Amino acid sequence: MHCLNLKITYDCTNHCSFCFSNYMKDISISLKNLKNAVYQGSMNGCNELVLSGGEPTLYPEYIMELLSMANQLEYKKFIIQTNGSGLSNNKQLVSFLDEKAQNTEVCLSFSVHGHLPEIHDDLSGNHGAFDSLIRAMGNIAKTHCHIYTNTVINSKNSMYLKEIAKLLQQYNPEIMQFSIMHLKEKSLLSVSLTDSVNAIKELKGIVDLDVLKTEGVPYCLLYGMEQCVGESAWPSTLDLYNKENDYMKDFRQLDYGMRNKMENCDKCILDKICMGVWTEHFKEFSDMKIRPIG
Repeated sequence: MHCLNLKITYDCTNHCSFCFSNYMKDISISLKNLKNAVYQGSMNGCNELVLSGGEPTLYPEYIMELLSMANQLEYKKFIIQTNGSGLSNNKQLVSFLDEKAQNTEVCLSFSVHGHLPEIHDDLSGNHGAFDSLIRAMGNIAKTHCHIYTNTVINSKNSMYLKEIAKLLQQYNPEIMQFSIMHLKEKSLLSVSLTDSVNAIKELKGIVDLDVLKTEGVPYCLLYGMEQCVGESAWPSTLDLYNKENDYMKDFRQLDYGMRNKMENCDKCILDKICMGVWTEHFKEFSDMKIRPIG
């Protein structure tokens, strides 16, 4: 697949301190330019559209117009990354997505920070966020849409990944992703790469390995669970539009210094499909002295 990731807003109902988009919160993008980007993506061969933010469901009219346009341009798959706030009580938007999903693959990727309101709401910086999320997942579970979830591992939820997984299994997600936190500087929420990976490994036997996915974990750290490396399921090519008039074709995180790999990674049989680790975890990864696979 060739994907276009479209940042439709940086406004959000939540205030997660670990959100990697925080530094762009003052940027706004017009609907006209978003539509231009969808058209440009089609001309570049994109057939998958991701709507992200911020919180995309703050602008339901944008979602409906952009998906309708992309449908006409023969995009084959849609993913909306959301905290669920706009899907908990907006029957019109839920109905629209359900109708689209009957002819096109529509996936809702929910951000889940904890299995209890006190954890999720605390990390979201928004009282009531958990209840809104649960209502939204319940609403979408009744439609033809697919459910994905993503949990950023941090010091307040790393010991509860099993409980989070068991909560989410009620909604039959096709993908249950656990992501390594991506921050330029350490914070009180930071967790080591080693501890994060160990917590993920404990999900083996609880979550089907075809459903369990990771982000920010290289293959060599998931021996016996290599199929869980989420990046292996990513589209082969990614275009990115995250601010006005700045369409980035064939965006690669390694090329922009967001990720890093060791010199001997080129000896690994999975080197060509591995994206390495987030740059902020590179020293820890290097100190592990992992041998290349194969």
